Amino acid sequence: MATIKYQLQSDKPNSPIYIRFTLGSGKGKDLKRKTGYICNPQDWSNSTNFPKTNTAQNKQTQTNLKSLESFIFQKFNNDNAKGTIINGDWLVEAIDLFHGRKEPDKLDFLIEYGNHFIERLPYKSEVKNRKMGVDKRTITKYQTIVNKLSAFQDYKKKKFLVKDVNLDFREDFLKYLLNVDKISNNTAGRYLSHVKTIVVDARKNGIETSPQIDNFKGFEVEADKVIFTFEEIEKIKNTHFENESYNLTKDWFVIGCYLGQRASDLFRITSKMVESINGFDFVSITQRKTGQFVQIPIHNEVRKILNERNGEFPPKFAENLESCTTLFNRYIKQVCRIAEIDDLTLGSLHDEETGRYERKEYPKWMLASSHSCRRSFASNFYAQREYPTPLLMSVTGHTTESMFLTYIGKKPIDYALQLAQIWSEKATEQEKQKSKEIKLTPLKLVNE
Repeated sequence: MATIKYQLQSDKPNSPIYIRFTLGSGKGKDLKRKTGYICNPQDWSNSTNFPKTNTAQNKQTQTNLKSLESFIFQKFNNDNAKGTIINGDWLVEAIDLFHGRKEPDKLDFLIEYGNHFIERLPYKSEVKNRKMGVDKRTITKYQTIVNKLSAFQDYKKKKFLVKDVNLDFREDFLKYLLNVDKISNNTAGRYLSHVKTIVVDARKNGIETSPQIDNFKGFEVEADKVIFTFEEIEKIKNTHFENESYNLTKDWFVIGCYLGQRASDLFRITSKMVESINGFDFVSITQRKTGQFVQIPIHNEVRKILNERNGEFPPKFAENLESCTTLFNRYIKQVCRIAEIDDLTLGSLHDEETGRYERKEYPKWMLASSHSCRRSFASNFYAQREYPTPLLMSVTGHTTESMFLTYIGKKPIDYALQLAQIWSEKATEQEKQKSKEIKLTPLKLVNE
């Protein structure tokens, strides 16, 4: 049987009165919250657990507390019969409701607003790309984060309001993602950013939010740069595979390393996207992630593969783009293993025993993925001085040079060494030229 008892927890004047709501035996819950009323400890009766009736104000407070007691018992009976979770948050909401404070609307709750946010995505206007709505991948991305939030809510046994998303929530949610859901640091950082996007949207639409939301930030851990050199690409290209899926994977890998596109674009490319301009062939494609239109010259290595396939790109592994990428990522590791691409390389892989991503050195073939193609393109051609960075950016779709250089992992010392090398070569050339001029200077004849 549930019981209610009032008490003070301070000996200071105007101490807050607490309600202690204890559920019946077997429920295992003893809830305590402030009632919103105060009392001087000298006016409190420890025998009745109510204010003494020695003043008109104390009489009124006692009457209010008895009304609150009756209200909570009635609400408990109704909600408990419905299967509502009875916890501290329920008690706070009940007290707020008794005092006439606004009961949260449906969209004040985090999960409900998250679903509302997703429902509106198809009608969102994007000024940058001059279109309405977002692609399916964006909708899937936010559906995933709402699912994660729902699981977190179940884990905490608390129904979160939008205004509950503050810095404490960020810390708790991050711990849940890393230690319970056991996802990678980068994925967890992105999820935090997506949560903030949803909450900021709620604020724009008049929903109460925490003032801390502006300081609620996601993060990105620098990704390990798994790059395949031209020599390694050549080694893979020259390896024969009995498995036809591996031969397809090899061709797509080589194509990816010379076209420099994300998997979401690479596996959409067909011969219909090839066009000739001034006698040169280009792949023309609008990148799915950024909406950027790029035109990529077809490298001779790509041309060889197309010629072997009657001008067509290799068949896809699956009609569905995500499935196609998943299969490629599975096959490319085996392709690289058979080709003996096994130099130890720093990277992160999911450990089945710990259930976490472990960062250490692995044989490179274990780290191969579709993204290795794009990163290898950018890094390999950047290393050759005849390819200006803006030309490479026009292929990868990076909008700033700093983004491009960060992507391939270049640091200030790399630029300094490159400049030092250029100056050294120029100085050597100048010295050679001076030496040559001295040798060629004619001697003056002296008349005797």
